Amino acid sequence: MPKLTAADLIKQVGTDSPPQLCFLCGEDTLTVTQTEKRIRKKLTDGDALSDTVFDGQAPDLDRLADACSFCPMFQPYNLIIIRDLDPDSVPAADIERMTAILGEIAPQTVVLVVMTSVPVYEIRRNEPSILPKFKKITAFFEKNGVLCICEKKNAIMLGKQIIEQARRRGSDISRQDAEELAGRCLCDSTLINTELEKLLACADGEPITRDMLDALVAALPDADAFRLARAVTGGNGRAALRLLSQLTAKSEDTKTVLGLLTILSSTFTDLYRAKLGQGAAKQQQEIAADFGYPKNREFAVRNAMRDCGSMSLPQLRTCIRILRMTDRNCKSTRTPPKMLLEQAIVRMLRVRRDGSEVTE
Repeated sequence: MPKLTAADLIKQVGTDSPPQLCFLCGEDTLTVTQTEKRIRKKLTDGDALSDTVFDGQAPDLDRLADACSFCPMFQPYNLIIIRDLDPDSVPAADIERMTAILGEIAPQTVVLVVMTSVPVYEIRRNEPSILPKFKKITAFFEKNGVLCICEKKNAIMLGKQIIEQARRRGSDISRQDAEELAGRCLCDSTLINTELEKLLACADGEPITRDMLDALVAALPDADAFRLARAVTGGNGRAALRLLSQLTAKSEDTKTVLGLLTILSSTFTDLYRAKLGQGAAKQQQEIAADFGYPKNREFAVRNAMRDCGSMSLPQLRTCIRILRMTDRNCKSTRTPPKMLLEQAIVRMLRVRRDGSEVTE
């Protein structure tokens, strides 16, 4: 069966012969969560006792084999959910055994893998490209069942959804303001949902105005600033320096550079926390709770868990130290701030995995 959109997957699940193997992932985690809920509703009528949930970080394969051989007696389907299956946390032999188990599941059994915390792909040339560690697993599901990727929507698409959601709640919002809200939230549907709830509560049945938007929803930093951080963590020096040049094209003053330093420092701190959490086999929600992230910042943990795989903890510690020293030098020396930031980026790109810096 080919790759399906979330809407098409719901339609397939609603037929008399739903796909028995479904792999559900994507940057649009709100759609992933909503799709899971709708599948559960269709297959089990929402009965919490009608499904079996496994932790994908450390699945009990003996229990999984038993669950996959079980034929339901009081429900039409036996639903099995595997959350955040991570090949980095599961031995290759166990992955092989898991796919063998899933290849011989009983009739009326549906296995749903739900990915909300572990990134499965990255965007290349505007298309999702499956990460190497997931290629075998996703290929298995695509061949034997369904692969569903919920990609991040653009501001225009999200604007239409915002308008519809506001109208369902007895309010209204203009197209321009709906798209502005999506842009301020960097098109993160989970964050948009949180901010829209605040706006709807404030509007209390009246239209949402631009004044309400300005008062309640702060614009997140430009996405290019976050791409700069990702270029640094990915070791792409050319892209990092090009983005820095673009971001400082209008102004190279201390205020601009300190703003970029703040974003870089925040991003590397998020990466460090995510790396610690992954080392302790913790989920996104646990990491966010442990470090006190508010609800509208949990997306930062999700993004950090996606991006931290290529860097070690010593590397991240050294990069954070370099950024702290650069911040101090920007505030206390006469050296042009852009030059200091360029030097910091070059130094971070040359940090070894053991945390030492290349000096030659």
